[in-house]
Amino acid sequence: MRIFQKSRLVLLPALVALFALTACGGSDDSTGPGGQRNAPNAITVLADSSLKSAFTQIGKDFEDQNDGATVSFTFGSSADLSQQAVAKDPGDVLATADQQSMVAAQSAQLGSPQVFAMKGSNQCQIVTLIQAKNTALSDRFINLVLSQSGQQILKQAGFQAP
Repeated sequence: MRIFQKSRLVLLPALVALFALTACGGSDDSTGPGGQRNAPNAITVLADSSLKSAFTQIGKDFEDQNDGATVSFTFGSSADLSQQAVAKDPGDVLATADQQSMVAAQSAQLGSPQVFAMKGSNQCQIVTLIQAKNTALSDRFINLVLSQSGQQILKQAGFQAP
């Protein structure tokens, strides 16, 4: 009986410590391809410089339509931005102005790229990146680009429908 009491006294602090560690354990941030699913309400879009005026307007509309959400942009050449995406530099969405750059970034893509506009013979494509911190918000931005209002903004900026 005495052995049982001593064992119980030893086990009790161990159980309390285990419970405390479990309660303080890491959060379930649903990591994996696409990163956190419940990340802060902010996304970064890597976009070709030719998209700057259209995407700036689409970004304002996006923030108006998604309370508390913010979108920031990194504009540059499609080739440079696709290299950044492959290097897993910060970015949630990649928008290129040519198909070659999107193909070069294939290893960083979470899904299949979607053609959202044409400029001459170049296809503009957009995709959520593997390193995206908030894939749901990234998808909402892409949906806005593909929407009728997004397409109207792109048309005003000199792009044609796909």
